Amino acid sequence: MNAEAIGDALTALYREIEATAMRDAPICNAALQVTAIGFRDFEGYAVGVMLTPWFLNLVAAPIADVDPGLPLGAFRLRFPAGSIDFTVTELAGFGRLASCSLFSPLFDFPDQETASATAQAALDAVFDPGLHATKATERPALDRRAFLRGRPIRQGLAS
Repeated sequence: MNAEAIGDALTALYREIEATAMRDAPICNAALQVTAIGFRDFEGYAVGVMLTPWFLNLVAAPIADVDPGLPLGAFRLRFPAGSIDFTVTELAGFGRLASCSLFSPLFDFPDQETASATAQAALDAVFDPGLHATKATERPALDRRAFLRGRPIRQGLAS
């Protein structure tokens, strides 16, 4: 399965979750719909952003042909912009999925276009090697809130 097909599979699964478990949930933004954004192959993973009415997450899923053995729990993946920490869970009907929350809930997004543009900008930033250049050989893990503000902050330090 390629990255685009993985994005499509996640879209179908989250649409089913939206129609069942999340139907009428107060944390959902009714102006938004489930969409997979920018899924691409990267280091043996399908990486993209999942937009749902209740969250906007950077996700990574193993590509079946490569299967790097995604462990449950904490997981760090190094991108051109730096390393990002994910949480790996088992998603029923899909398998293991690494997620990094960008926004949740999504009440501040007035429409699908704004949420999609934000998702694409976040994904573009992850793959921008010049965005968070540091003098150190190994780049520190990025705090997701600082990352979205365009500042490299080590986990655990105040912004």
